[in-house]
Amino acid sequence: MSAREALAKWWFPIEDYRGKRPSVWLLGGAGVEQAWTANPLIPLIGNYDFAVWRMPGRGVRKDDPEPTSMRAVGRELAESIAAIGAVRPVVAGLSSGGLLAFIATQELEKLGVEVGRFIPIVSTCPNEWRVGAAYAWMTGGPTRYAKRRLAAADKAGKLPPELSGPNRQAMLRPYIVDLTTGFRAWSHTTITTPITDISASDDARLRITHAKRWRRYTRGDFDSIITTGGHLFYRDHPEIVSRVLDRESDIAYSGGF
Repeated sequence: MSAREALAKWWFPIEDYRGKRPSVWLLGGAGVEQAWTANPLIPLIGNYDFAVWRMPGRGVRKDDPEPTSMRAVGRELAESIAAIGAVRPVVAGLSSGGLLAFIATQELEKLGVEVGRFIPIVSTCPNEWRVGAAYAWMTGGPTRYAKRRLAAADKAGKLPPELSGPNRQAMLRPYIVDLTTGFRAWSHTTITTPITDISASDDARLRITHAKRWRRYTRGDFDSIITTGGHLFYRDHPEIVSRVLDRESDIAYSGGF
């Protein structure tokens, strides 16, 4: 993969990739495309390259394959960052994107790329994904589970307006694909990359003690940040996430971690 091909797999919302400075590579949640993920953060982007993954199956990529394997997507993601040549990149993931970001970090380490920090944002840990997968398969399978979960959230008014009502149907197919691939078996090997976990205190989706659930997945440094709010807290308070991305990317790039 050439650097040019690799860059085409990412969206840079404020300027083209410049390199030779800190960088943050963000992965969005299930069913949503990169603009919805990035919009709250765009006005707050600091002095670092900021990119959002063009997730397959969203119609936002020139070669838009349907993702069938979380491991394969994570490998493609890692190979793209390696081809671009980012220095100690920060890899972050929102919600289900945290799972993919974790797999990508595993793949980057296999490629010999030093990752500056892995930052899951309101993201359930691999153990919780195992539990969710078991429950989904026992209650009719991932497709039925995804439809039921999304419909219940919409009915309860827990979806933001831009994703509810008729718009919910538009995100249904990629949402089902994302959850289905996430529920399939893959390795949960620990990483050496340090982790900063960002949790929300009222997020009902997180069942394991907030401060500890990601700790077991790294042999490196670990920090936990718990903020008030629910699963979509960052849309009202993006500055919380932005401050972490700013700080961690700068520390990682300088080699000070």
